[in-house]
Amino acid sequence: MFSRKPKNRKRRVRRKPSQTKSWETESPAPARKRKPATEKEQMHMLHAQIGVLESFLEKKHASELRQMQMKAENILPPPDRSTLRRQRDAMSMAERRRYHAERSRNGIHFFFLFCLACAIGWWILFCTV
Repeated sequence: MFSRKPKNRKRRVRRKPSQTKSWETESPAPARKRKPATEKEQMHMLHAQIGVLESFLEKKHASELRQMQMKAENILPPPDRSTLRRQRDAMSMAERRRYHAERSRNGIHFFFLFCLACAIGWWILFCTV
């Protein structure tokens, strides 16, 4: 009944390499090798990383302490939002198309049932009077 390849469906087209590029390309400048860090720099980096971890743990402990105090005073503490919301798995184009088609079908179905209920209510209201 329906063709497998509707005209309105977007197709993924593989791009062909540009014909204008010449086969001779200049080689990029050689990457400079980084000098190995001295002991002083390594120590500085480690101290910075330790400081970041300590401040994170301090903030976490302070928020937990604040929540415990609010709980002791019978104040509803704010929700813990430390865990990130799980991102929805990305749907493929076919799944997305089926999903939206089903939603539109359900919307139309609901609209017709709503109109039917309104018509029956109207009929009952004005036929019994």
